[in-house]
Amino acid sequence: MAPKISISSLTLLLGMTLFLIDGTKLVASEEKHGFSFDGQLEALVGGDNSVVVEEIDLSTSNNDSFFTFKTKFDLDYTFDANHSLSAAISYSDKSYSEATNFDLQTTLSTLGYKFKYDKLSFNLDYRKADAKLGGNDFMVLTQVSPAVSFFVNKQNFMRLAYTSIDKDLVNNPARDAQSNEYSVDYYFFKSGLREYFISSVKVRKEDAFNTVFDFNSYQIRLAYKRRYQLIDFDSRLTLDARYRSREFDSVLNPTIGAMRVDKRQAFRVLNEVELIENLFWNTEVAYVKNNSNLSAAEFSGAEVMSGISYEF
Repeated sequence: MAPKISISSLTLLLGMTLFLIDGTKLVASEEKHGFSFDGQLEALVGGDNSVVVEEIDLSTSNNDSFFTFKTKFDLDYTFDANHSLSAAISYSDKSYSEATNFDLQTTLSTLGYKFKYDKLSFNLDYRKADAKLGGNDFMVLTQVSPAVSFFVNKQNFMRLAYTSIDKDLVNNPARDAQSNEYSVDYYFFKSGLREYFISSVKVRKEDAFNTVFDFNSYQIRLAYKRRYQLIDFDSRLTLDARYRSREFDSVLNPTIGAMRVDKRQAFRVLNEVELIENLFWNTEVAYVKNNSNLSAAEFSGAEVMSGISYEF
């Protein structure tokens, strides 16, 4: 089932934008016309102290090691100073040493259109993710997302977006769902791209085939990114913290005889060191804790991984 964008959602997005900024004319830019291409290859090894599949409330407290391979290719075409198209495809494969039924392969395809009008940039993006779990078809996620972004001034940047989401779980149709999500992202560039902060808020309403899985949620994110010198190597540091609250408030959950409530915290530290041009050594530590009154959905876990990536 294809996602549907409501007229009221588009109207709200546009209204918020026009309230914040009065764009009145097209302006030229220095962008070049034609195609541009880039990509990334990444190989990592790591370990989990618990393996989790959140979409179906499945987890194990067993420690396990894993190998991850990722690849991504992006193609952009700029028509003129105001119009451009983009296409991208990425593939990731996470394979566990023992918990092979948790092996996850994901293919993500995206298409995008960007239009610049005065100080505003309008985007329309289509994304489709196909996931396999334990070698079997698992989930198809489709998103359509219009967005608008602009610089308030040199250091402050805003992005407003609406996303229509369609979720199909191949072997668990009771969890099939459609969602409407609204998000606001704020960037503060302390020193251009060398050092900046990100804060964002997302609100989401998801309607599932089985109403016991309906929920309303909000998520808050704070992130810090910095480029710096580590000895003689160019390096990039990312600190990321997220908090999400989900309330499954359509019907009582039959397992607990109450409305299900989840509170999720996630923290991530990523450091990338450029060994030679475009070749990076990456180290990442992540921690996730999900508190829930449904015991099957409650978990906590830490993940450590390290490896190399090549950007071109």
